[in-house]
Amino acid sequence: MKKLIFILLLFWSIKSYSQDNFSRIAFGISGGLTKSYTGLTYGASSTIPGFVAKDTYVIADNKTFGGSLDYYFTPFINAGISYDKISIRQEADKNNRAFISNFSAIEVKGKVSVGQFVDFSSTPFLYSFRNLYVGLGIGFINGKNNVGDYVSGSNPSDAKPYFPRRMNANDFGKSKFSGVISLPLSFGYFINIYNSYQEPKVVLGIDYKLVYAFSDDLDGYKNDPSYFSNKSKDVYTTLGLSVKYLFGPQGLYYR
Repeated sequence: MKKLIFILLLFWSIKSYSQDNFSRIAFGISGGLTKSYTGLTYGASSTIPGFVAKDTYVIADNKTFGGSLDYYFTPFINAGISYDKISIRQEADKNNRAFISNFSAIEVKGKVSVGQFVDFSSTPFLYSFRNLYVGLGIGFINGKNNVGDYVSGSNPSDAKPYFPRRMNANDFGKSKFSGVISLPLSFGYFINIYNSYQEPKVVLGIDYKLVYAFSDDLDGYKNDPSYFSNKSKDVYTTLGLSVKYLFGPQGLYYR
């Protein structure tokens, strides 16, 4: 009798945990739109009579495209490296400053999903949220913008022949920048496409990312705050779609 009870308990303990196979390596591509938040300010100009600056969004110069390589510790935890080509643009602000910036970003980051922490098989509600994730990492940015140096004797209303340009001698912005450290924070959701063995092989994702750059050079302007309101570093966001292909060594995930 004791032996029978032991066998039943053992069988129950085995059945209470299901296991899933998953591939540990993923190669992906991604693309989307960007939006920059820099020191440029908009509204009625105090230096150019009658000019009201509007931050018109130009899709052609606000985009990103890149690739990634990730390692999966579980189906819900991964870490990897990505390389992205990024462009950001802002139109002339109320001080007649504008820019187009093109740069590359290498990021090392990790992501964790809700499914790592909850028993998502217990309810349809939790199951639908299992693939929500948050990511954090560190990045390095290199690139250039189209902003020229300050020209002595110019004033903000002179649009040509030096537009866009730095507007005063106290602006120490750069047209080229390298090794800029950034902090990327991302949120998103992914959907797995399974093969005939019910193993994830393709991952489709949507991702929103906020990138804080420890520099004020992405937009080409680095003004003395006493001359222009310019108290924060440059920030940009991306909203994009991604496709990943899973391959390589197999792992087992118990739940």
